[in-house]
Amino acid sequence: MFRKIVSNLSFSPALVGQLGFYAKRLKKEQATRRLGLVFVALALVVQCLAVFQPPESANAASSNDLVSGGLGLGSNRSINHFLAPYDANTNHLKDIMNYMGISRADIQNTQYSSFITGSTKRSWGHNPIHTTSSRELPTTITNPDGTGNITTIYSRPLELSNGPNARIYAYIGHSPRVGWFALMQACGNLVTNIIPPPITPPPPTPPKPANIVVSKTATNVTQGNVTASTVAAKESDKITYTLSLENTGGSAKVSKIEDNLTDTLEYSTLIDNGGGTFNDTTKTLSWPDVNLAPGGKQSRTFAIQMLSTIPSTPVGQSDPESYNCIMNNVFTSGGSPSVGVTIPVTCAPPKVIEQVTTELPHTGPTENMIFAGVILAVVTYFFLRSKQLGKEVKLIRRDLNSGTI
Repeated sequence: MFRKIVSNLSFSPALVGQLGFYAKRLKKEQATRRLGLVFVALALVVQCLAVFQPPESANAASSNDLVSGGLGLGSNRSINHFLAPYDANTNHLKDIMNYMGISRADIQNTQYSSFITGSTKRSWGHNPIHTTSSRELPTTITNPDGTGNITTIYSRPLELSNGPNARIYAYIGHSPRVGWFALMQACGNLVTNIIPPPITPPPPTPPKPANIVVSKTATNVTQGNVTASTVAAKESDKITYTLSLENTGGSAKVSKIEDNLTDTLEYSTLIDNGGGTFNDTTKTLSWPDVNLAPGGKQSRTFAIQMLSTIPSTPVGQSDPESYNCIMNNVFTSGGSPSVGVTIPVTCAPPKVIEQVTTELPHTGPTENMIFAGVILAVVTYFFLRSKQLGKEVKLIRRDLNSGTI
């Protein structure tokens, strides 16, 4: 259009009116291009911040971790993140490694590498997550001579949480007692191929053993007193849990009654502790120990209520079973086979998308900056082109007014 008007000006001077109209349109277009250029520049600044200062996970640690927060990412990764709590014996970390027969020198000699999950490797952590039927087993950590219980940790097949073909990054080493072992980068948890045999103390005269059998049930009161594991829990649902113990052995035994609610309380609150004591730090509900005579039975009941708004918190970075739209609750007592209740949770649409699409395309900083640069170049070109056309119109109008055209 601009070329047609200019080429016919000498034959039809009346076209100068159209040229003036075209100049006004060009001025408006130039303002629009300038605004577009400003917004693209701002978007490029935001893109740079996203590339060079990536967000940090809001759920990067779990109470199940042997080392809270793991061993560091990127340039912050170091085996010293494991050695520091080991030297301080934080959460009995040194006691655990001593029981496994893994010395400080063995830890220092580890090398950063990766391995495939497979079907034989077992992950060790502080909390019970799965049931005994899923091959999760408790291990009581004792003193070096096999006497005096220190704590209990749990091992389960690593493939339960990560799948059989996942690549895990870790510090990998070897010790005489367990052979191959790894310290996972994300959570500091120990991975072994075997469960080391317990340290045998001097043999006492064994009495006829007790046998504590535990059971656990859950009822969704709000949805008609149905078994809670058969329906998806919704906002504000009330659910009651019942813990039961029975001694089917031949001698009395003092048994603990406690329940770890870490996973359950991600989507709910405790509204009735059933006479127990709740530890807000460990998320554990406990009652006084009971002495179960042969044939004796005990039960405890407590209640939770689902949150009024189910959170859309992403799945945990170090614990894939955290905020996964499932409430797992496992109960055991004194090393007896554990039982659990798994309740599905009705999650918001963002969590459904997270389960279908597990990760974004692997573009990386280079691809992002190239794409942003191309967009900036295109917008800049159209802005400069509009500005140049405006100058040309001014020159033509000046030449027309001076009579040179």
